[in-house]
Amino acid sequence: MKKMNQTVMPWILGICVFLACCPTTVVAQDANPPVKAKSLPAGLRTMFGVVTTWNGADGTASLGKEVGIEGHQSLLFAKYKDTLASSLEKGEIDAVMGLFWYGPHEKIKEEDVYRLAAEMGPKHNPKFRGVYVLTAYLIHDGRDDANKFSKTNDEYNQTNLAEMQIKLEALRKKEEAFADATNNKAGGRVVFLVPLGEGMLELRKMIVAGKVPGVTKQSGRVTDDPKAITSVLLGDNMPHLGHLGSCLGTYMQFAALYRMSPEGIPFRGKDGDGLTDEQRAILQKLAWDMVSKYPYAGIAK
Repeated sequence: MKKMNQTVMPWILGICVFLACCPTTVVAQDANPPVKAKSLPAGLRTMFGVVTTWNGADGTASLGKEVGIEGHQSLLFAKYKDTLASSLEKGEIDAVMGLFWYGPHEKIKEEDVYRLAAEMGPKHNPKFRGVYVLTAYLIHDGRDDANKFSKTNDEYNQTNLAEMQIKLEALRKKEEAFADATNNKAGGRVVFLVPLGEGMLELRKMIVAGKVPGVTKQSGRVTDDPKAITSVLLGDNMPHLGHLGSCLGTYMQFAALYRMSPEGIPFRGKDGDGLTDEQRAILQKLAWDMVSKYPYAGIAK
């Protein structure tokens, strides 16, 4: 792997790969009610190490437009020394969004990037909102040997989700320890965690329990129609996210950044979001429940 300033950060691609655990395993507290339209926040200048897209449109920006948030900007940085650091130094960034990446061949520690943002953001921008880090998925569904990862849809559908939840809980403690240490050094809350990994596992549990209409499998298409929204994963051996996962990720990013519920927000975009009304409502509620009840996300008291 090339040096950090010569390559696209490996976790830039990570938005395609979250898996996770049940909301009951994340400490829940009373959450603030969703923000009403009359108190809409100003749009944020957000630099993403990861970004979710629907039909070629930035989902977070599109959701903001649907409720009347003006001025949201989504920028993607490929080389943190060339783009992220310089933009932070100029005070051009209000929030940074990234992903914890724990790959089997990982050599670059993304924590260094988040420490940099946590230090430079508040220093150069008094309105800096924070560093939002999406909690990690489990590569290969948490299998210990990277050479024995799932290669077929059926293998992902047969993953023991209870065992995966235990592994995710251990991983989350590591992520929370990082957030605590970085915030203690900063003297305040600068780093927030968005429990996307946990949300993805909960979504998989709901699919297994038959609670997501029209979706019968966690992985793999059930029709030959490439546009059919039938799964969370698309059979990639990493795995990478399918459409449902990307939509959930967008709702959670929006909820965390703007501290308001995505429930009831349509997504028209170029071709819509490809979800049924029932599926959209389920994903939006799950996103808000996960983000609003998890203290590290910054909404719960």
